[in-house]
Amino acid sequence: MFPNMISRNLKVWILTALMTVSVSSYAQDKPNAENGKKLYEANNCGSCHALDKKVVGPALRGVHTRRSEEWLVQWVRNNEKFRKVTKDPDAIALYNEYGGAAMNIFENLTPANVLDIVEYIKTAPEAKKAVAVVATDSQAKDDNTTLYILLLLVAIFSAILLVLARVKNTLKRVAAEKDPEELAAMNAPKKGFFEKVLPGKWGKKNPVVLTLFAVAIFGGYAAYQGFQFSITEVGVQKGYAPKQPIAFSHQLHAGQLKVDCKYCHSTVEESKQASIPALNTCMNCHKGVQLTDKYNGEISPEIKKIYAALDYNPEAKPGEEYGPNPRPIKWVRIHNLPDHAYFNHAQHVKVGKQNCQTCHGAIEKMEVVQQHSSLQMGWCIDCHRNAQVDVASNNYYKALHEKAAKDIATNKSKSKYFAADGKVKLTPAMNGGLECSKCHY
Repeated sequence: MFPNMISRNLKVWILTALMTVSVSSYAQDKPNAENGKKLYEANNCGSCHALDKKVVGPALRGVHTRRSEEWLVQWVRNNEKFRKVTKDPDAIALYNEYGGAAMNIFENLTPANVLDIVEYIKTAPEAKKAVAVVATDSQAKDDNTTLYILLLLVAIFSAILLVLARVKNTLKRVAAEKDPEELAAMNAPKKGFFEKVLPGKWGKKNPVVLTLFAVAIFGGYAAYQGFQFSITEVGVQKGYAPKQPIAFSHQLHAGQLKVDCKYCHSTVEESKQASIPALNTCMNCHKGVQLTDKYNGEISPEIKKIYAALDYNPEAKPGEEYGPNPRPIKWVRIHNLPDHAYFNHAQHVKVGKQNCQTCHGAIEKMEVVQQHSSLQMGWCIDCHRNAQVDVASNNYYKALHEKAAKDIATNKSKSKYFAADGKVKLTPAMNGGLECSKCHY
């Protein structure tokens, strides 16, 4: 028993002594606050800490007055080893205060690096407090008074113009009655519309026939344009990019951070729907990542919206963060298929092995998501006719694979499964992908 105690105490003494020597030897040099700021940002300290406010971890302002340099170096570099080996009561109390959530280990930082960070915390200016702007009822609602006044004025002036036109015509007729020649000119038959616009004898044709002919031409053209509009524009939301209640950036998450689409859209391989991620999925990261370093120590405004929807208080005691009044986020749907069209995400992603970008475009580059493709039937059919089916390692297409292999063995280069370039080509169309009942039932 006693040898074990001596051995453990010796280890504690040696570790503490080594850390003390390391810190003391470095303390002879003046810490560098500028380098400390770079290290603070490079190691993402701001994702869990703010200088003047408790977030995931404690506020860091004045930490040098609460703990010694030796203590800080040991805690930052490896708080787990520090707690278990030295049994330091302050370290254990801090660990328990935050519900047993251990701080990350930063053994990549030297003692000198840690003291540089401490020096930055000492000298960092206090964040300016944001001025809260409270919108009044008149600011919160759209004020259309000016528009209504302008419309009223347009109506009044239009009525005045009509009255003046009638008065002008009446005065001209009264004046003409004093001059027989002028009155005769006013009463003389006037040229019809077609006589004015059509040359020669064409303008003297029967006006009824000419009217019907003009209606047929322009009506036909209008009908054609209406038909084109109905099949290419109505119900097609290509380019539609509505503002969402929370500004989620796919460019940041899927592009820069390389978060797999299936992490958030977790049902895409199992269900018809790709699913809208639950806010608890967001909290897997944003319970800790609050981007306080970008907002003067305050939590990101968009992350605050997530907290508000979940009735979550990050400053509450562990186990009491969630309140009783969560509410759903009213996301705006972007991709809408008509009710008579069936589309299954699992069929295309898991079986067809299609990437999200096939239909949704370069989603990883979109700051604001928009509909990339028309999603019309013609667009789907073109894909089914041209997309190559991977059958080699896909049991779902085993029957198609065997059928194609048999046809190729029998017909050689004349097989329908050979493309114009001489390569084997298997498409969804060859597997019944153009049958009406596949998408409409």
